[in-house]
Amino acid sequence: MTATCFVPLCPALESAVSMYDLGTARHSARVAQAAAAMARSLDLPYEDVEALSWSALLHDLGKLGVSIELLRKKGSLTESEWADIRRHPAIGAEAVLAISAELAPIAQGIRSHHEKWDGTGYPDRNAGRRIPFLARIIAVADVFDALTHRRPYRQDTLSPGEAIRELQRGAATHFDPDLVAVFIDVFGRGMIPFP
Repeated sequence: MTATCFVPLCPALESAVSMYDLGTARHSARVAQAAAAMARSLDLPYEDVEALSWSALLHDLGKLGVSIELLRKKGSLTESEWADIRRHPAIGAEAVLAISAELAPIAQGIRSHHEKWDGTGYPDRNAGRRIPFLARIIAVADVFDALTHRRPYRQDTLSPGEAIRELQRGAATHFDPDLVAVFIDVFGRGMIPFP
């Protein structure tokens, strides 16, 4: 995949997310920064870093298909509401693929960022190395950011140290354990900005 095939389009999609829900856009920007830092630490090829950066920035694109009232709801969500939220990875991936099949690496990261290492995630219940590598990176960065920043449905936040301990507890069940170690190393070296 060449960079030119998606550079003009992805900023427009990012802008759509920002206009729909600024909180989601800010979260996505932080996840993209963390994922890119992890990719650089892993010495991934430029094309993979670029695809990862866009996947992370657009990982919640599918939330455009979820009502804004639900995204901003305060307090606990019902099981039905969680089912609506859980549709967002597939919606986002399908939207990107509808533009061009050349965006498949980005779409894979979007679709699979809620898969879990033990196969209990969604939407496809993939496990271990069957989860696309870029999505495994996004998953770690996504959860760290979600734990350390307020969400409409959860006002409590964890400190970075507490969030890292949660990632460690989830290594080999929720997350690729090797990538949890990479995140911790990169965060410890100050490569991931944290407000």
